[in-house]
Amino acid sequence: MARKGENIYKRKDGRWEGRYIKGRHLNGSARFGYVYDRTFRGVRQKLQEKKYQYRFIVTASDVYKGTVAEWINEWLEGSIQRTVKRSTFASYRYKLTRYVCPYFEAVSLCQLSPEIVQDFVDSLEKKGLSGTTIRMIIQILKRSLRGALQRNYLRINPIQNIVYPTKAPKKIFALSEEEQVLLEEKARQHPKGLPILLSLHTGLRIGEISALKWSDIDLTKGEITVSRTLQRISLPSKNRNSTIMEGSAKSLSAHRVIPLNDRIWGILKEKKQTANSPYVVGSQNRFFEPRTITHQFKQILAQIQIKEIHFHQLRHTFATRLLEKGADIASVSALLGHQSAKMTLDIYIGSLMTQRKKWVNRL
Repeated sequence: MARKGENIYKRKDGRWEGRYIKGRHLNGSARFGYVYDRTFRGVRQKLQEKKYQYRFIVTASDVYKGTVAEWINEWLEGSIQRTVKRSTFASYRYKLTRYVCPYFEAVSLCQLSPEIVQDFVDSLEKKGLSGTTIRMIIQILKRSLRGALQRNYLRINPIQNIVYPTKAPKKIFALSEEEQVLLEEKARQHPKGLPILLSLHTGLRIGEISALKWSDIDLTKGEITVSRTLQRISLPSKNRNSTIMEGSAKSLSAHRVIPLNDRIWGILKEKKQTANSPYVVGSQNRFFEPRTITHQFKQILAQIQIKEIHFHQLRHTFATRLLEKGADIASVSALLGHQSAKMTLDIYIGSLMTQRKKWVNRL
């Protein structure tokens, strides 16, 4: 029997159950939520918290009548464009319009709740998205909803206590020393092999290689200053799907100085003599964009007998070789331009097995 006026029931299993309205369906009918506890007092306390939360949601509904998708579009067209880099904004817009807006197209902003957001996260996992990608999407959604909270369109932050997928991250593979020697020999012989050599010996990202200019290289000191990146970003225009944009390095830590080893130093000195572009990887005063570099890399890779890899794995190979030689994590992190040494350790923890075996064998 229910306690009068409180929607609290005693269940057959001995627990108490409380029912509350947590939103409305599109036809206006109530959408119920439930709380449980071993005691009547415990359920009543939980129920009061939920009813309090819903009361604020109802109040907010008197202010903003649009859907979550409509609010996101307003947010994208607002001041956010002026507060982030163009490439960051393009990434926000792509993820929100690709994954978020279609799911929340019919969900009122005022009805958004942690339960609905959790259902959205679960749907992304079913689509096969990685945990990292899902977290990134939710962080962008959270940022967009921050504006709604500031305007009192929402009174309760609906992104809380989210349970993310716990799939193990994909293992990062680096080239073996034999494969690296084979690839380097081919890259040295090929007229478009310089990006491969740069990545293997400096750990530069492909966008950083595209944006690298001869003015960034001090051939006297043997140093490269990394301050820019070049990438292709998507456009909302119907006439053009994307465009190439040169901008500052992706983060403060990505701005760095990388010392050159003797091998790449000599290669760059040699290339500088015949350079006809301000860009290190380019020709006729033009750069080679990342997509072009990737295409050239695949052509070179097809000519030698090694496993198929992505260009980014050359950067992993650079880091792995350093760790195998005994380099400390802090130094490797600085050379890669990571935001923290912990990030580097999380990525390359498997690559340290060679070092562990060496130290254990010395016992």
